[in-house]
Amino acid sequence: MKPTKLSHHIGNIDDSLISQAGAMPDFGRRRRIRSIRRIVSIAAVIALMAGSFVIGAVAINKEPEVIYIEDTVYIDVEKEREIIKVGDSGITLVLPDWWKGKYEVASDGKYVVVYHTATRELTEYEGALFAVSLQDEIRPMDYSWPWPAFTIAITETGTYIFGYPSDVQYDMGDPNTGAEFESLSNDIKNIEIVMTTEILESSINMSNNIKGTVFVDYLIEDMQVAESVICDSEQSRKIIEIISRQDYSDLYDYDGQLGRFWTDLRIMYDGEEYFFSIVGKTIYSHTLGAKYARLSDGDIAAILEALNYTPEGWQPNGPIID
Repeated sequence: MKPTKLSHHIGNIDDSLISQAGAMPDFGRRRRIRSIRRIVSIAAVIALMAGSFVIGAVAINKEPEVIYIEDTVYIDVEKEREIIKVGDSGITLVLPDWWKGKYEVASDGKYVVVYHTATRELTEYEGALFAVSLQDEIRPMDYSWPWPAFTIAITETGTYIFGYPSDVQYDMGDPNTGAEFESLSNDIKNIEIVMTTEILESSINMSNNIKGTVFVDYLIEDMQVAESVICDSEQSRKIIEIISRQDYSDLYDYDGQLGRFWTDLRIMYDGEEYFFSIVGKTIYSHTLGAKYARLSDGDIAAILEALNYTPEGWQPNGPIID
């Protein structure tokens, strides 16, 4: 299924599959869903919002637990809540009140980066605390990004993620700015990520994600994505069954064992990522610890039949020519 049919896909989730959303996929962060009710006064800065995510504490401050707020939520801005809108995405960040005057924001519509003001003004460090960005790739909720981040929502245009710096962003030798930076950083867990009804209902997010949904990238030369698809429950079941029953071996000689072939498909689900070569008849997974398997002609045909889709202009890649 194309990403352009994502809303239709969401609208037709079977009740029996919706119940699976309670068993949230584990992608390095413990998460839970529960319903709570909160009604406070409304003001003009933020309109009526429905649904919200609250970043809560776990063992490590920056690896949040997500709580889905099911009921209608009103944001009280009369108390000068610190609010950042992520472009026109329908995603709004509500910061702790005490952050006022201690942060600044850079944004271009596709991303929002929040910085510690004192660090940027008084030291040579950037002072980045966190960012919310729209990545062009269509990725699962449990996708392991190559930097510290977690997925907020998957839309037709890409994937919204909440990310953290992967390097030191403040002067650890400066007791004043360093202490304030650390206090802000440790308090990221108390930020609220509020989503409008529109984005909640037209995206895949923590409230409706179904464990075991298969995402597929059709790849062309140099691992460029020709098109991404999100499989339905039956397609996902068939593809997972084929991948799961393969006899995987350790990969110690890429050229000799996999063959000199481009990758044709990237298959992602449940935190795993597989690379598939049709001509090479192989499947490889680095998430399994550099494992690979040889695929039979029947397995290759079954995967392609389950996908039941070929992007315009896409075809399996042949061997690499040096």
